[in-house]
Amino acid sequence: MPAVARSSGSDKVMSPDGTGKKCRFPVKTSTGAPGQSKVRVQGIFVVVNGDTVAPHLKSGCSPDTSTLGGGSSKVHANGRPVARIGDSYGDNIITSGSTKVMAA
Repeated sequence: MPAVARSSGSDKVMSPDGTGKKCRFPVKTSTGAPGQSKVRVQGIFVVVNGDTVAPHLKSGCSPDTSTLGGGSSKVHANGRPVARIGDSYGDNIITSGSTKVMAA
């Protein structure tokens, strides 16, 4: 089972591509602000479906503020699927998560 992702820059996200002539590729960023305020993992709010990736500027490109479109089919926080390593905000993939909490 993959580790649960935590919000507010606690976990890492990889942006594999960009658009535009001067975009860097790949770009490392992190999880964004929490979309819920009740469920925490290791003291940090979990990322849930609909949350946005931390806005990140890419040289020569517009900001990326994609939202999480998936998550666990079995574990929910406030009725929304929780995010895990491997889930994505558009084409931005979550690459780190909690060392103590996993979700199917």
